[in-house]
Amino acid sequence: MKVYNSLSRKIENFKALEQGKVTMYTCGPTVYNYVHIGNLRTFIFYDTVKRALKLNDYKVKHVMNITDVDDKTIKGAIERRMSLKEYTELYANYFLEDLNKLNVDMDTKFTKATDNIDEMQKIIVKLVKEGYAYEADDGVYFNVSKFKDYGKLSGMKVDGSYSRIKNDDYDKENASDFALWKYWDANDGEAYWKGELKKGRPGWHIECSAMSMKYLGKTIDIHCGAVDLIFPHHENEIAQSESYSKQKFVNYWLHAEHLLVNGQKMSKSLNNFYTLKDLEGQGFNPLSFRLMAIDSHYRNKLDFNFENLRKYEKLLAKIDLSIKALNKVEKYEEKEDNYSRVQTKQKVEKVIELFKEAVNNDLNTHEALQHFLSLLDLADEKTKKGKIDNNEFSVLSTAISKANDVLGIYIDYKIPEEIIALAEEREQKRREKQFIEADLLREKISENGYSIADLTGTFVITKKYLD
Repeated sequence: MKVYNSLSRKIENFKALEQGKVTMYTCGPTVYNYVHIGNLRTFIFYDTVKRALKLNDYKVKHVMNITDVDDKTIKGAIERRMSLKEYTELYANYFLEDLNKLNVDMDTKFTKATDNIDEMQKIIVKLVKEGYAYEADDGVYFNVSKFKDYGKLSGMKVDGSYSRIKNDDYDKENASDFALWKYWDANDGEAYWKGELKKGRPGWHIECSAMSMKYLGKTIDIHCGAVDLIFPHHENEIAQSESYSKQKFVNYWLHAEHLLVNGQKMSKSLNNFYTLKDLEGQGFNPLSFRLMAIDSHYRNKLDFNFENLRKYEKLLAKIDLSIKALNKVEKYEEKEDNYSRVQTKQKVEKVIELFKEAVNNDLNTHEALQHFLSLLDLADEKTKKGKIDNNEFSVLSTAISKANDVLGIYIDYKIPEEIIALAEEREQKRREKQFIEADLLREKISENGYSIADLTGTFVITKKYLD
């Protein structure tokens, strides 16, 4: 498996610290608002990395932080007159709902910053003691000049003209001493902790270092994020973590590019800021957005627009129909191997081989998706005949399932009994050539959110998608 390592700035063969096991940390959301589709593109990328590792038989220990204390969360909670816990839990739950809708593998340790304050204080105290950090009037700061490798990820250089900065987000052009611990002031309200440090709260950057080292160890295999986190966040994580542990923090840094909307940066001021709920409100299935993200390489910018999303909605409908049809078509049993069986097996094995090669080539999900669709084309060839040999069905369905385990673009679902009853009644009307009555039943099925497609000798019911 090959990946592009942002640290070395080249594609490398992935080698885990421990054979068969991978430790992976990913930067999660700051829960002060709904996550937008740009965030979700990154979270789909994380999911793809994990699924690709599992394809290669790795057992993945995945930790994702939920930042529930920072400048934005405190400000939002005070404005809404809610406690910090109440405010952040609201948006954390919305975030987890979005992940479920996007079929993200939830085999993940989600950990909140506020549950790990003691670990953060422990690191900060040691950094001060060893001279990597210092106390100022308003908090404790990391001295970037003390870490000789500062800039090794981002290329940012410490040239002596840097300053000190308290804000979590700051000028991307300057290396600055950054806040590890912020002393309480009136603007923080009830958001403060005591302990080994003066009354206050953590800076953003120390949160991820503490949680990564606590749950995964001082050196981990993979750390993922969006490209805008390379500096300052990930650069600062490296500095404070390696100064504390005296060990390499991360072996492979993987970063996803930005999502644009019609070629522009997403912004509320441009009225092009979208959440998953916005897409659903226009009738789109959330998986159509996942499909769009999968069809773009993670290191390329993804240009979102609704016209393209509609194309992926149609493709999702086709995928659904192909899989449902394969499962529904009549099965029969050949007594021995024949040419068709052998040919199908050979074709499927070749496609799966190409699929895995694409995934292992720096997560080329665009190419992998094309191979997945070619499996569905093979399935369609069989279902159009009205029946399929059990052996060929098993070969095809197993391969489709294996590929989907990586792409995550299809979720199976059950059709309600009342919809099945309407479809069977419609089929009977068609056989009796009562086509007007049959059409009325089709409309009734559609009104209930389902579509019906006629195949040779049978019918298939799927969810209804946007036209």
